[in-house]
Amino acid sequence: MFNDAMQKALAQAREMQKNISAAAAEAADKMKPHVEQSIENAKAMQATLAEHAAKQGEIASKSADGALSHLGEYLKMGSEAMKESVQLTRETTLKMVDQSKKIVDAANAAISKERE
Repeated sequence: MFNDAMQKALAQAREMQKNISAAAAEAADKMKPHVEQSIENAKAMQATLAEHAAKQGEIASKSADGALSHLGEYLKMGSEAMKESVQLTRETTLKMVDQSKKIVDAANAAISKERE
């Protein structure tokens, strides 16, 4: 059951990464809708991880903590990006791309730990 939840979270992380990568590739004035969608994906992933980690044991919860930590930072960046000028939004979006990679890596690591 936890593995299914982690697979769902990983799919959400990949979708979030896809959205933020699209935002980084867009013209600056077209970025914000992609950033908004990416933030929504991150919130959904955060809810999935938090819900399933709470239902599982301590090991599963600790495995999800890394991804949740990266998600918190990602959401903070996204919130800031929505308030920034076009140039600052582009810079923050590039940081979010890097953060999204950390989230995917952390979700993969959590799945790998659960399989051990």
